[in-house]
Amino acid sequence: MYQLVATDMDETFLGFDHTVPQANIDAILRMRELGVLFVPASGRAYGSIMNSLRDLPPACLEGSYVISYNGGCINRVGEDTPIISNRMPFEVVDRLFQHAVFLGDIGMHIYTQAGDIWGWNITQSELDYLAGHMDLQLFEGDSIEFLRDVPLSKCLYVYENLDLLHELALTMDPSLTEGLSTTFSSGRYYEFNPGGVDKGSGLRELAARLGIDIADTIACGDSANDMAMLEAAGVGVVVSNASADAMAIADYRARSSCDDGVFAEVLERFIEPQHA
Repeated sequence: MYQLVATDMDETFLGFDHTVPQANIDAILRMRELGVLFVPASGRAYGSIMNSLRDLPPACLEGSYVISYNGGCINRVGEDTPIISNRMPFEVVDRLFQHAVFLGDIGMHIYTQAGDIWGWNITQSELDYLAGHMDLQLFEGDSIEFLRDVPLSKCLYVYENLDLLHELALTMDPSLTEGLSTTFSSGRYYEFNPGGVDKGSGLRELAARLGIDIADTIACGDSANDMAMLEAAGVGVVVSNASADAMAIADYRARSSCDDGVFAEVLERFIEPQHA
């Protein structure tokens, strides 16, 4: 019996305009009636995720949890302090930042455990993409010394050509990413997390804490950073606009896109039949 549905946010649960399709809201309310938890799981910070969900009916998230930073943190809904958190050493983030300075033509996000997001070398196109669902504090220069004593959770490179980011990953000195978990997302990000951290590990940890068999979970996603979660869940579902690599490992390829509201299809295909 499925007890928990975890979902990526951008380009999966949210439409391309960063809003929640009504079909998703209706499906979640029905899922909650049936005792199924709805758990957002994103590379973003907890506060950013909750801001995107601010207009949901309270019943959608009541008593639930949020997986943020690609599995690096887990929060109870309504509590800013995570129940699980992972940190990246300043020295590791600094090495990646100095490499970005050396490259010169990419941008960078640096995420603090408190939820602040610092942006370096950010284009107007990137600001437009983030508008309405993520706020960056921009900084300049070639030093992040001001973050030395700040707990850091993750960082990423920004470039609006995913093929070039993949090439960059292949040509970087392996010592820069040694001991880290890396992934790609949203067609523009090369992400760096603490070693062993991904959305799959976050889902497994949350399920274990709640006493839920991982086989009784469903995960929804669209991109490379969702793949570990899609593989960990009892059923991995991708939206019709998913990347080829995510589609290749999914258990179920939905007809619905992120704009349609994939949760209606998940409800009809997997959850309602168990309660017939």
